[in-house]
Amino acid sequence: MSVKIILVRVTLRISEVILMSKQSENIIEIEELNVTFSLRKKDSLLSHESKEIRAIDGVTLNVRNGEILAIVGESGCGKTTLGKAVLNLVQPTSGIIRYRGQNLVDISKNKLRLMRQKFQLIYQDPYESLDPRQSVFQTLLEPLTIHRKDLNKDDKKQMIYHCIESVGLHPAQAIAARYPHHLSGGQRQRVAIAAAIILEPDFVVADEPVSMLDVSVRSEILKVMLELRNNKELTYLFITHDLSLAWMVAERIAVFYLGKMVEIGSAHEIVHHSVHPYSQALISVIPTISEQASLGRHILQGEIPLPSNIPMGCRFHTRCWLYQKKKCPSICRESEPVLKDVGTSHQAACHFMEED
Repeated sequence: MSVKIILVRVTLRISEVILMSKQSENIIEIEELNVTFSLRKKDSLLSHESKEIRAIDGVTLNVRNGEILAIVGESGCGKTTLGKAVLNLVQPTSGIIRYRGQNLVDISKNKLRLMRQKFQLIYQDPYESLDPRQSVFQTLLEPLTIHRKDLNKDDKKQMIYHCIESVGLHPAQAIAARYPHHLSGGQRQRVAIAAAIILEPDFVVADEPVSMLDVSVRSEILKVMLELRNNKELTYLFITHDLSLAWMVAERIAVFYLGKMVEIGSAHEIVHHSVHPYSQALISVIPTISEQASLGRHILQGEIPLPSNIPMGCRFHTRCWLYQKKKCPSICRESEPVLKDVGTSHQAACHFMEED
């Protein structure tokens, strides 16, 4: 692990102490959230037959004010769908999503438009999220033109320059005049972050914000995000497939598999005391210099099932190393486990987690 990465984590853990008193309330409350999509069969173009894809399946989750909550899982587990549903970019099939007590599912379009500036999204790909026809200044001016009609031209200009500098781009005026093709990948993602915070939100969904970047600049982008969190009192829903990265930046980690949350707890508990076999498998393959640690790895076999054909019972049993170790007990195939408390603010869903 590089020195930069270690410094980022030390900075975060110091900030945890500062922000602990601010996490007494929930900024986001999710109750029994379901998101399904209809997929038309290839051989039924002239009929109405379709398959149902359960992208998010009965998720109940709270995001505390001022924290970084990481959503971790493989591709197709519903991470991005959850983030977009929270921001009302994807319409939930059922369930409740509250932002500071306001139900976003039933909110009118006018009220939602007024609230938009309070929650924003950082996209994964900095090469696709920026309009190549707009300069950096135009990109940052657009949300101000829509939502901040109270500001005059000079106020908007100064606000844009200040925002550019806050994400570590200097000099601000020179950067503002550039177009995306004039910028490196790291600079583009800094502009994308600036576009997300220009309206001064308090909740940000970060969808794989560093996965498309070179390793050499990832720690710098994470440091910018952490500094913005501390300076502007942001709350992050941090989506990633990298559990080691989630451990580095988040206070809590929620592990998802096939649209279901299978474990949630503090970053320390999940990494050092996880009880779900899927979480343990993800943790066991985190790179380490210890030869002894590599002996306890649980390599998942097979591909993740399709969300349109979720297995009966525990949806993880088709790839579960613990299921195989226990000689394929029928309860795993017949009954879906529910989340249970396994410690302070630590929950998991596995039939055998207590004895394991």
